[in-house]
Amino acid sequence: MITLALEMSSAQNDLAVLADDRLTARQTWSARDFHHTQLFELLPLLLRDAGVEPAAIDFFAVGRGPGSFSGLRVAITAAQALALPGGQPVFAVSSGAALAQQTIAESPAPAIAVIGDARRGTIWLGLFDGPTGHMIDPDGWTAVPLSQWGARLPANTRVVSPDWHRLSAFWPAAQASHIITPTSDTYPTAEAVARLALARHARGEASEPLTPIYLHPAVAAPRPAP
Repeated sequence: MITLALEMSSAQNDLAVLADDRLTARQTWSARDFHHTQLFELLPLLLRDAGVEPAAIDFFAVGRGPGSFSGLRVAITAAQALALPGGQPVFAVSSGAALAQQTIAESPAPAIAVIGDARRGTIWLGLFDGPTGHMIDPDGWTAVPLSQWGARLPANTRVVSPDWHRLSAFWPAAQASHIITPTSDTYPTAEAVARLALARHARGEASEPLTPIYLHPAVAAPRPAP
């Protein structure tokens, strides 16, 4: 089975093609240097490197965040558009859950906390069980005030974040003394998104909604008086 995966939730955008369980091609670019629509320039190169035609793709996997709302909208819309002619399935998973799986494979810990900058003085947070990879909090992804994030995590939790270079400057080190903090940003990969989507699909699980994860309530600007 040929899988095309798109992951565009963070500052590093990523595309990947897998043939069954094997990564065959990858294209990555910085969202800080290039617009999200760079994917349409890199997609033909990705398929050329993988040696596949668009019609040969059997399964589309896409990350839905949390993260860059504009990047996620582009990725989800692109996956749906690419799958439309042949009617292939599009399967969405949380980009943060994919990052947790990456971390568990590379640096195991009793618990993994995936966090990111939610703006407005908050972070988004998801806590995962290290041995199983399952999300611990039944409420799923939550927005947490910066002043409270450390208290939410049990001792020896490994923290991973695509926004660590920004977030680490905003809280006192004492708040993180009981956990394992990162030394740099870590980004979810399209390959991790694909593997998580394929595993869930094989178990008969349904795709997550094909919409970005957004943790803040909508903000409406008041209309000026007539």
